[in-house]
Amino acid sequence: MKFFTANRTQQNLLGYSVEDFAKSDKKSHFIVETVSKLNLDELYGRYSIQGAEAYPPDMMLSLWFYAYSEGQTKTRQLEKLCHYDTRYIYISCNLRPDHTTLSRFRQNNLDLLEDYFLQIILMAEREEILDLKHISIDGTKMQAFSSVSKSVKEDQLKRKINALRKDIKHYMQRCNWVEQGSTDEVDLETLRQEKERLEALEKKLLERQKQLKERKEKLKPEHRKNHKINLVEPEARHMSKVNGPGYNAQIAVDNETKLIIANDTTDAPNDQNQFSSVHQKVEKNLPRDTERSYTTDSGYHSLDQLEYIEENDINAIIADPTPQNRSTQSKPTSAATILKEKRKVERKDFTYHSKEDYYECPAGDKLIYVENKGRSKVYRATACRSCQLGQFCLSSKKRIKQIHRDNREPLAEKMSLKLQTDKSKFRMMSRSVSVEPVFGNIKQNLGFRRFNLRGLKKAKGEFDLMCIAHNLNILFKTMQTRRLAAVSYALMNRINQHIAISKIRVAKIVQKMARVLFFPQKVRYAGIVC
Repeated sequence: MKFFTANRTQQNLLGYSVEDFAKSDKKSHFIVETVSKLNLDELYGRYSIQGAEAYPPDMMLSLWFYAYSEGQTKTRQLEKLCHYDTRYIYISCNLRPDHTTLSRFRQNNLDLLEDYFLQIILMAEREEILDLKHISIDGTKMQAFSSVSKSVKEDQLKRKINALRKDIKHYMQRCNWVEQGSTDEVDLETLRQEKERLEALEKKLLERQKQLKERKEKLKPEHRKNHKINLVEPEARHMSKVNGPGYNAQIAVDNETKLIIANDTTDAPNDQNQFSSVHQKVEKNLPRDTERSYTTDSGYHSLDQLEYIEENDINAIIADPTPQNRSTQSKPTSAATILKEKRKVERKDFTYHSKEDYYECPAGDKLIYVENKGRSKVYRATACRSCQLGQFCLSSKKRIKQIHRDNREPLAEKMSLKLQTDKSKFRMMSRSVSVEPVFGNIKQNLGFRRFNLRGLKKAKGEFDLMCIAHNLNILFKTMQTRRLAAVSYALMNRINQHIAISKIRVAKIVQKMARVLFFPQKVRYAGIVC
């Protein structure tokens, strides 16, 4: 297959080239240059040697990279920009692809974007832009392409299926009547087509019903009743923060440069089990470094993830959502303090003695081990009835204090102690000004709050594209700053050279004057002895 000629420097009959359109826009030149450095062999390999001329793949890729970096994600809007915006005219070489071609190129090549994302990261590493010592991880919920009106509960889905079956039965009767010789306002072929359409829709709804039941079995009992499934995009989970179906977008950011070095899109409604998957992506994308550290917020805190960190010896801190549940004190809180503050007794007020395997309460009583419950042990007090702290410690339903301790609780206590150090506090503070502004830029500045493509696989690819656009913006600003600094440094060097030459010239003039006037002593001027 041949490609349309895409020469940005070739002049036309009127004496200008498309490069003249965007001379002042350095960013468009930067993106075109960056794409030219990527390995696009697989992309070019997808084009057949037969057929009509096609748009150059590198031009189409540059066009989409630039569009997303400017917050333009709609194909029809991009088609218009290729007609009247000089920056897009320059990138597209004035070839003006239509919205169908643009959409088809984006959808057909989403799977390649993960590789291009990695190539750009490695490009930045070769330029020694990345620090890669401190990584912050965060997630955000983004609205799926499908509408919230297509999401239904189990009882609503049952009503739809029952109503659909009545319609199918009605059309079957009408088909039978026409076959037996009766007359109908609609011909037999149209009736059969409508019946087949309804039967296909019934099959689809039954599949959705099966998917909904399977998902509800994995949820907590209190969440099963109101759980919804989207009929058009079943992979999108209903999330309250986007008020409808959505996906959970994850990023890992280099604290120093705010470049995204790994990303993922999942249907998980929360971040509890996402640290391990994002960490594996980071380690896959980057060379191994034992000094690399990770920081996340409390949404990622779970015993499973703490166990993963311990097993893999990862330098990571995860904020604790319930620090009041960690018994890390060497001594329990005194009863006098609790009575004075008149507050509820919390688990942190107890002290766990690991050698003797018991808890000590503020009143001095021991909570001893009594039974096992799965992965946790149960510890029970003995002297709660006569305790002065009973009204602050026990609920109205319980008359004796019990504590459940997971076998992996030492990991949570170890993390809690680690979080109390000044170094960890500084890392948590730096996380809030590194990874969170990245999502702010993507959602507010670039306006990417909703996916334009349907399905989890396509959403992953589109989020790769958005992360590439963010990184290109960061790299462009960084390279511009470097060039400005280099120009300033060269200019200062030239100024210093001229000053030095001027000083030497003045010193020689003074030397000649001294000789003419028979000045006997040595003359020192501008650091030069005459």
